[in-house]
Amino acid sequence: MNAELWPSIPAVLRVMAGWFLVGVGLLNLAASADGGLTDTFLVFHVVLVAGGVLLLMRRRLIPSRPGILVGTGLTLAGMVATMLPTTTRCCMADYPERYGFPYPFLGLGGGSPHVDVKYLVADLIFWACAGLLVLAAIALVEALLPERRTPVDLTRYGGHAEPRTTDTAEDRTGENVGGLT
Repeated sequence: MNAELWPSIPAVLRVMAGWFLVGVGLLNLAASADGGLTDTFLVFHVVLVAGGVLLLMRRRLIPSRPGILVGTGLTLAGMVATMLPTTTRCCMADYPERYGFPYPFLGLGGGSPHVDVKYLVADLIFWACAGLLVLAAIALVEALLPERRTPVDLTRYGGHAEPRTTDTAEDRTGENVGGLT
């Protein structure tokens, strides 16, 4: 593979992931529009579509390092906070205690603990898209804030670094400049 193509690989992967998320989200919303749409299902797929749209944006919103830390922290906090036990949502009916949002992926109480990998992956994708939405909101807020750089005194930039170069002017009357006089 040509080394010149390597910088474009992240952009291609970002666009592919964006179209995948938009396609899956819209397709599932359209397929469930005839009455099988629950609140959890709606939230899940709207977040997928919004995350896909953010990945497809031509101009990426890039937050600062503190913004990335806050967004990542909120995403992880969301994943941990939704680990409350539930018995009313779908999936894994054999386990009386189910944990996870939007889809329970951890089941307890039926003997040994059970982790459903496909629901775990769905939850991780959901929370990654939610974190992307948080990062986009942080980047927009940071763009509206005034600039926080320290002001720099630019008055001395017109001078020379060494003052002795301008102290005395050299006599250049007898200098040959290649035939120009």
